[in-house]
Amino acid sequence: MTAASAPARPAAAPSAAGSAALSVRPVSGRADRRAFLDLPYRAYGGMDAWRPPLRFERAAQIDPKRNPALARMEHELMLAWRGGEVVGRIAALVNPAHLDRHGDATGHFGFLDTLGPDSEAVAALTEAAGAWLGARGMERIAGPFNFSVNEECGLLVDGFDTPPVMMMPHGRPDYAPTLEALGFAKQMDMYAYMCRFADSYHVPPAVQRMKDGFLRDPALEIRPLDMKNYRGEIETVLDIFNDAWSQNWGFVPFTADQIGHLAQELKPLVRADALWIAMIEGEAAGFTLILPDLNEVIDGLDGHLLPFGWAQLIWGLKVRGTRRGRLPLAGLRRRYHKTRRGMLAMTGSCEAAFAAAHARGMREIEASWILETNRDLLNLVNLYEAPRYKTYRIYGKAL
Repeated sequence: MTAASAPARPAAAPSAAGSAALSVRPVSGRADRRAFLDLPYRAYGGMDAWRPPLRFERAAQIDPKRNPALARMEHELMLAWRGGEVVGRIAALVNPAHLDRHGDATGHFGFLDTLGPDSEAVAALTEAAGAWLGARGMERIAGPFNFSVNEECGLLVDGFDTPPVMMMPHGRPDYAPTLEALGFAKQMDMYAYMCRFADSYHVPPAVQRMKDGFLRDPALEIRPLDMKNYRGEIETVLDIFNDAWSQNWGFVPFTADQIGHLAQELKPLVRADALWIAMIEGEAAGFTLILPDLNEVIDGLDGHLLPFGWAQLIWGLKVRGTRRGRLPLAGLRRRYHKTRRGMLAMTGSCEAAFAAAHARGMREIEASWILETNRDLLNLVNLYEAPRYKTYRIYGKAL
């Protein structure tokens, strides 16, 4: 619980089983924080498609001292209790960066998980989060955001039969209809596409035509990440990202300390040929980043690196490599949007990134997430004839 926050309004009702009352209380103390962190492992551990994330990384995510984005937000972590058992969790947050940019009096919720299908717990948790937000002047609630649009966000609404890639959420099919029954409505869908490659790298005809156009234009070039200037390169690509996405739905810019934090977090996963920068007339104008899927490497560890998980992690990332990757970030400066030269530049950087990933052994690359309204990125992914295989949804309602 943040120092400045007030207790959440308890939400209580008879339990579904009729044996004990359900209540929602703020997280208070180490035991509660452990219960908050542990709940997804209890809830989803038996699901074949779930991939337990690293526990130390999850702990850092909810720690304002280690997550600079969270440090700027007033927030409350909450647990649902039925009798003496924790059966659900949620986070409520007020994001000043979102409010400054959008001015929509909207607070957010995230980390909504219950042990099993439990409409009573979901109702109590979202009611408590809404009451907490309303007490801080918010007029709407939207989510899930864990904790922002630049971190994990969206509720999985289709694609439950395949595992999530790194930094993408998972869950159960019961959450969406439960939220809708409580008055939540769709705000935005975000798509994930899976690009699949044979052992022999094949460039689709539409991509080859764009690539040929790129090669014919002397003003266009691409280059890989300069590892000797790693921090400067990350600052460059996130500056492009902030410009490229500035008019998109829900956009919140990366700040300087967040850029530094992200650079540090990504460094163990980034190789020079994982990030390709597109140059237009000598200016860094676009980029494509592909990362190995950490979830593939840590599968089976239940989120633990001790005692032998470190060896599995290092072997998987540095020696064996992964067959699956994720394209989590890409962008093109706004002045080149909807121009042929801009499209050629992005095709050049994407093609270089895909080819390099394939040469390292990747045969599946998820492009995620992409707003349903982002026609430019959707058109680029469609050049690769990649099927859409997952949908994530942001829900909202008036308080």
